[in-house]
Amino acid sequence: MCRSGRLVLYVGPMFSGKSAHLIAEAHAAPCSVESVLVLKPAFDTRSGAEIASRNGTSLAARSVAAWPEDAGQYKAVVLDEVQFMVQPHYEGNIVAELLEARDQGTTVIVGGLDTDYRKQAFPIVEALAKHADDVRALTARCHVCGRAARWTAKMHDTGQLLETGDSELYQALCDAHWHLP
Repeated sequence: MCRSGRLVLYVGPMFSGKSAHLIAEAHAAPCSVESVLVLKPAFDTRSGAEIASRNGTSLAARSVAAWPEDAGQYKAVVLDEVQFMVQPHYEGNIVAELLEARDQGTTVIVGGLDTDYRKQAFPIVEALAKHADDVRALTARCHVCGRAARWTAKMHDTGQLLETGDSELYQALCDAHWHLP
């Protein structure tokens, strides 16, 4: 993972294993774990100061609302939930900052939802996908039928577009079962 200047993007709906892949990438790094900067949006308080996967794995992470000044000291950066790195929750341009890190030789591994619950692309994720060296699209299992699910669906309307939650608020659904709340 600690090769020079690479951007890998994991995308997919909720429940597709994005966080698990990021955690595995960080642990598989040929450089020491101390050389990997693990970040998560300060907006996402669900797992405290860590990235946590539904498979039970976790990794200590720094919650950020701006690009860390010491980011250049690390050989690799792992960022989960990139779709939350927007105003007013984030100060800065996360796409430009991640691309600059890659251009300076840092391995950058990012995970995020590619679409919101309305099937609309998240602009940050869409922009990163255009510049990524590798985009890994994941699917979940449909909560209704068990087939491959590409969509995150909200179970009830809350009036919020960006909102953290889990199975109490969201489901992964296939094309046949996807619907608006």
